[in-house]
Amino acid sequence: MATDPARRRDQFKAWVNQQGGVATVAKQADVPATTLYSYVQGKSASLKGSTQDRIASAYGITVDDIFSDGPRTVAVVGYVGAGAEAHFYSEADAPLDYVEAPEWATDSTRAAEIRGESLGPLFERWLIFYDDVRSPVTADLHGRLCILGLLNGKVLVKKIRPAGNGLFHLLSNAEEPMWDQEVAWAARVKEMRPRG
Repeated sequence: MATDPARRRDQFKAWVNQQGGVATVAKQADVPATTLYSYVQGKSASLKGSTQDRIASAYGITVDDIFSDGPRTVAVVGYVGAGAEAHFYSEADAPLDYVEAPEWATDSTRAAEIRGESLGPLFERWLIFYDDVRSPVTADLHGRLCILGLLNGKVLVKKIRPAGNGLFHLLSNAEEPMWDQEVAWAARVKEMRPRG
C-alpha cells in the first residue's frame, strides 16, 4: 500500500472507476459524494479513516485493497466529437472518467476521448493525452496537433499554423481548414492510443 498522498489518490481514483464512479461508491457506502469528489479532485488532502473504513466495509474488502498498487490514472475531461469540437467539463464538474496514465504523465496531464471522425475514422474512441497548456500560444506549438480553446469558448483538436497578427489557421484531416482564428490557449497532444 502506497504512503505517498498523490499515489494514494491515484489508487483511489482507479478503484472508484472500477466500481462505476464516485456516485456509485458514495451510494453503496452511504457517504457524501461531495466528500469523495473533493478527494479525487485534489481539493482535500486525504479521506478520514472512518470514511475509508465505511467504504471498505460496504464492499467487503480492506482499506489496503482500495489503496493497492495499480496503474496511475489521469482524468478524462471530455470528448472530442464530430466536427472536432469538444465538450469539456468545467473545473467544478467531475471528470468524465479516469484512465491509465502514460508513463511520462505528470499531475497536470489530462485526456480527452475522440468521438466521431474528426481526426479520421480510425481514431473513433481513441484517447488523446496532453498537459502544459499555453496561453498565449507559443511558437513551439506551430505545426503541431493540439487541443486548443477559441475565444468563443469552443475547444477543438487541430494542427496550428500561424496566420499573422496573432491569428492562426487550424487544420485537420477530415474537415475544411478554419482560417484566421483567435486562439486563447493550446496544449500539444503528446500521445494518442485506443481506449482499452
